Amino acid sequence: MGSAQLGIAAALALGILGSPPARADSAANVTQRLVLVRTMVVHAEKKAGQVDWICEKLRKKLAPMNFGTLRVVQRRQFKLAFGESGRLLLPEGREVRFLPISVLHRKLHMQVEMPGILNTRMRMTSGRGVILGGVEHGAGYLIVYMVPNFRLPRIASARSKPNPLLHRVKSE
Repeated sequence: MGSAQLGIAAALALGILGSPPARADSAANVTQRLVLVRTMVVHAEKKAGQVDWICEKLRKKLAPMNFGTLRVVQRRQFKLAFGESGRLLLPEGREVRFLPISVLHRKLHMQVEMPGILNTRMRMTSGRGVILGGVEHGAGYLIVYMVPNFRLPRIASARSKPNPLLHRVKSE
């Protein structure tokens, strides 16, 4: 091997070995992996009373329970990476913990735990709320309403437009 070829080989080796590994993650790709979880804690009572305007949708879902009073006690929003735990403290001292696990078949798999009451893995659709409830509080109950929002992973297809985050290799 000539000195010119050795120089080129050394430059290539330094270029490959000396540089940090190429990352497929860009800022846009990383934000796609975050799950936004909006939570609302509501105090519900059977007796007729005030229904907060933001609880109207929830009231329809809870119609069989016939609650006359629905008041928002707390609202929080969490931005969680997969594997990152969120923790919501309830007014009476209990807590709700939730952990986004993965997205499979267009559903978010999330571990949800209320110690001593509930410990389950849920499959949730982006934008659709889930009701957790039954914790007694005062003359009524605390209801936790959770709404996850997430982007589905993009899958490359032969007809999809080029995307800088997806790399295609042409075969010759």
